[in-house]
Amino acid sequence: MTNLENTNSSSALQLGPLQLKELFDILWKGKISIIISACVFFAVAAIYALNQPDQFKSSASMSVVMMGSASNTVKTTVSFAGLSLETKGVKGPRYINTLRSRGFFRHLIDIDEDFLPALVLPVLGLAEYDKKSEKLIYDPDVYDVVNKKWLIEKPHYLDSYDVYMGGMFSGYHQERGIIDVSFTHISPVAAKEMVESIIFEADQMLRTLDLKESADSLAYLINAIPNTQQLAIRGVMNDMIMNQLETQMMASIGPTYIIQVVDPPFVPIYSFAPNRRFIALSAGLAGLAFGIVFVLLRHLRKQAIEQASRS
Repeated sequence: MTNLENTNSSSALQLGPLQLKELFDILWKGKISIIISACVFFAVAAIYALNQPDQFKSSASMSVVMMGSASNTVKTTVSFAGLSLETKGVKGPRYINTLRSRGFFRHLIDIDEDFLPALVLPVLGLAEYDKKSEKLIYDPDVYDVVNKKWLIEKPHYLDSYDVYMGGMFSGYHQERGIIDVSFTHISPVAAKEMVESIIFEADQMLRTLDLKESADSLAYLINAIPNTQQLAIRGVMNDMIMNQLETQMMASIGPTYIIQVVDPPFVPIYSFAPNRRFIALSAGLAGLAFGIVFVLLRHLRKQAIEQASRS
């Protein structure tokens, strides 16, 4: 290595520490601005977080009820002479899709009159939770609690559906056959009641639909059997009738049809959100970074002005 290369290497090694020392000197001189920036960001975020209402989360877990021998497997197939009848175990996904459907939400707010005002008005800032009475207090100019009557135009269910999906979570664990449903709300009592309404009304809705469908299927099969000459086809149709009768039986007995509650909804004690400490600390760090960038840019601008005046 030549003397020139050694000199360049030594200069490069000395350049880093010198620049780092200069950077620290710049930041130290501007420490007041950096501290003020961090404090302002922290204070604004703290005030914002403190003004946000507590959000409580209630949840429930249900297992999927299996029906008889035909439901002990994921798929039951009956085949004869090219005829294939396939029944898939899709109760869990069907239940989840029902919870998330607009049709079910419209059915839910029609059945439960308290659901829609408790869902929409807190989001609009027209309701608040009273911890002493453990009830939602609505704006008296907007909703009449006693008569359950809207004093303004009732929110459209399609607009309210977005609020519903924002507060409700549902998931299906196929391997365990477990369905999880939760709801987040400013009222812990309302969160629990909403989870109850959602899980049981969805189950009841599917029960009613399956009862009607199986009744129509039974009527068709019973009328079609006398007109069927082949004994083998009659046997298949008898099996189909047995399946429909099983559906009728399971839908007519027990408090629930598709689900069996494993962990019922509860009234939460502690708030789920907002995380006020995280919000304030994150804002403080952001303010610190902003202050550092501001001090450096101010120093570079000052240097640029000095060089321009010299030239």
